[in-house]
Amino acid sequence: MKIAVLGGTGSLGKGLVLRLASLGYDVIVGSRDEKKANSKAEEYGRILGTDIRGADNRNAAKMCDMAIITIPWKHAFDTAESLKDVLAGKIVVSPVVPMEKTDKGFVYVSLPEGSAAERLASILKESRIVSAYHNIPAKKFADLNAEFEWDVAVCGDDEDAKEVVMGITNEIKGLRALDAGGLSNSRIVESLTPLLINIAVNNGMRDLGVKFV
Repeated sequence: MKIAVLGGTGSLGKGLVLRLASLGYDVIVGSRDEKKANSKAEEYGRILGTDIRGADNRNAAKMCDMAIITIPWKHAFDTAESLKDVLAGKIVVSPVVPMEKTDKGFVYVSLPEGSAAERLASILKESRIVSAYHNIPAKKFADLNAEFEWDVAVCGDDEDAKEVVMGITNEIKGLRALDAGGLSNSRIVESLTPLLINIAVNNGMRDLGVKFV
């Protein structure tokens, strides 16, 4: 399976690229800037001792079977709009979290559609939208020497697409995928991210993830 990590130059994107490529998936690093994508692909390839491809987001989306949108939320929707033709029929995974920093900490930004995943679904009407990976501490995830045990809540209305994403997630050591129901539940999962950040900042903690026990 070819997996494009769109906006794959940030910490979450890096972690997904490294861990998926190490499992043998054909991973493409996407970016608005093709040169940056190629540079990061070379960097990630050196870490793993293998070849990883880079491309601008459009070409990465064209080549893939599944795309993961690791793009900041204020740019994710415009990017999706520009790529909806090449993402038609494909699984698109959203870890996108709409949130803003205030003087009292981070707050979740409610969208008219209910969640970032649902807004993406309203744009990518011909794609198969699944939401996942919202609550992963990105920098630790990108460190291949780090050990962790985190749960990943996966939401989606397309059961087959959700099953594919859960299966891939369960292959990543330290992650456990849990079926969190339909796509409308994404708003609950997304809103946990600013909560985790606030708890970490206010209590001198780091790398908070989610584990259901």
